[in-house]
Amino acid sequence: MVGKTQSNINIIGVAHREGGRSFWKKLLLHEYQQIEISLKIASELKKADFLIFFIGTESALLPMLTAKLLRKKVAVMLVGNPYKVAEVTKGALGKILSMRKAKFTFNMMLSNKIIVYSKSIIKERGLEQFQAKIFFAPEHFIDLGLFNARKKISERTCLVGYIGRLSEEKGVLNFVKAIPGIIDAKKDVTFLVGGDGHLANEVKSLLVGNNIQAKVKMVGWISHEDLSAYLNELTLLVLPSFTEGLPNIMLEAMACGTPVLASSVGAIPDVIIDGENGFLLSNNSTENMVSRIMEIINRTDLQNISNNARKTIEEEFSYRDAVKKFSNIL
Repeated sequence: MVGKTQSNINIIGVAHREGGRSFWKKLLLHEYQQIEISLKIASELKKADFLIFFIGTESALLPMLTAKLLRKKVAVMLVGNPYKVAEVTKGALGKILSMRKAKFTFNMMLSNKIIVYSKSIIKERGLEQFQAKIFFAPEHFIDLGLFNARKKISERTCLVGYIGRLSEEKGVLNFVKAIPGIIDAKKDVTFLVGGDGHLANEVKSLLVGNNIQAKVKMVGWISHEDLSAYLNELTLLVLPSFTEGLPNIMLEAMACGTPVLASSVGAIPDVIIDGENGFLLSNNSTENMVSRIMEIINRTDLQNISNNARKTIEEEFSYRDAVKKFSNIL
């Protein structure tokens, strides 16, 4: 984004390109882009007064050093928690992710402003020493025209879904392992798994091994344009993550009037009030998910939850609200 504030400060946001769905391809592209962004800062963006990084700050050390050497003001927006991702990721991949931790504190020291979703992120990321330069704003706003409630809950079949990356930190394996217990208790429930990732084959193996593939539809990657249609078919979206910032899919589901059951991590409990506009998981164990999902799909007041979810997004995550929050920060 490029623009001017009322005080005529030029503002240019530096963001990354999507690198496909393979984690390794994304990782390689991300590292390459640190050099690319640094060169742009030193050339094309040298007239900018303020640089905003919407990228993983653990590996943005070179661009941030470049900006500070050129005496630019820098804001970073924290997305996710790589510490937790590293803890739940196995093998060499987990070791690579854990190496980023050492860069985090130094990057926070370099930044002029740190933008987070909520106060809960401060403790989760160990940011207490940087309180003076922390500000609160969402990473995104929701297109309320695209994401809207086309179907009432009563018009939807009993379809429970997971949509997201198929990786360890998302808790998707725990969700799949909970499915047999739910089917045993409620025969008419079906399931949807949307998304792609390196655990796709393991998810398929679990479905086959439990002989439940007929009850679970794996649809792979879902385009943003098609996402609203899928969300409008779900009775419940389950997000059993070990770590999150503020998941966009949760907000998009709520905008579609789809009740969400999500782990109480990151900024999620700052948006979802359990039993009012959605539901929270105290933990993402298989047993807890079976119990909570059964409790929710048997409720008679899901339309009220649906209405409240949509209202929350309209009031707190509209374009107008996002503009106001970022204007105050900048």
